[in-house]
Amino acid sequence: MAVRRKSNWYIYFIAFGITLAMIIMAIVSFRDFLFPKSAQTGLTTDGQLTSDFVPDSSMNMAVMTMISDGENDMPELFIIAAFDAVENRLTFIPVSDGIAIGATGRTLPNIYAAQGGKGVAEAVGEQCGIKMDGYIRFTRSSFISLVTTFGNVEYEVPKTLMITDGNEVTAINSGDQIFTADTLYSYIMFADFGESEDYRWNMIGSILIELVNQNLTYIDSSLLDVYAGEIIDGAETDITQDDFLSRKAAMLNTVQYGINPAEYYVPYGEYGDDGSFTISENSVVTIRQKSGQED
Repeated sequence: MAVRRKSNWYIYFIAFGITLAMIIMAIVSFRDFLFPKSAQTGLTTDGQLTSDFVPDSSMNMAVMTMISDGENDMPELFIIAAFDAVENRLTFIPVSDGIAIGATGRTLPNIYAAQGGKGVAEAVGEQCGIKMDGYIRFTRSSFISLVTTFGNVEYEVPKTLMITDGNEVTAINSGDQIFTADTLYSYIMFADFGESEDYRWNMIGSILIELVNQNLTYIDSSLLDVYAGEIIDGAETDITQDDFLSRKAAMLNTVQYGINPAEYYVPYGEYGDDGSFTISENSVVTIRQKSGQED
């Protein structure tokens, strides 16, 4: 009579389980080698976004941007650049140089002369109800250098206007125009718009958002490094390389997923006879929202 052999299926099952566990452990162990990540949050070692990156509000950034014509000149143009990483939004908020008079008795150029860019950032932040993360002061040369790296912009000029730059007077005709970095600088700094200050702010804001939105699709990780270098090394600023790197992934995320993310907002309020500007409480609320700092 034949003897029926006892099945050892459970031995094979155990062996299979052990083998599978070893394979999983090997994949986990070599995951960082196969899919490397850099020390920068959300980025691989070659500067690409990781698949699991999700920006949060800690990556938001509000910077007081100022432009002076020359190295020894006081700033003449003041614009908040507010980056909301969660909403993939960059908002330009031009402000009057008299916005700080109500609190300090001085205009923003006065504050810059006494306290530097940090003092201007704090004064504007106080008046606009937001925390400023730093400041950047461009001169003509550093601003043109940055915009030259960034690219030209096609812009529809609403009406023919005159630009007086020192002893040189030029006209820009209405209609579609290609703005180089030099032309853009002269336009936002010296153009005679012949309207109210709010109108001037709207014109400046509209061309800045076109500059960003039209050139956004060409930005990659290495080019973003170049822009950061133009600012950190080429302009007067308290923004550091660490500030940039901690937000670089969020910026690339905006490049990849943002649709025309740049916009502008002109604060409204009341102008005093002394040139002061008192911002409306409702406008403060809007600025906080645009900056990602709403309560």
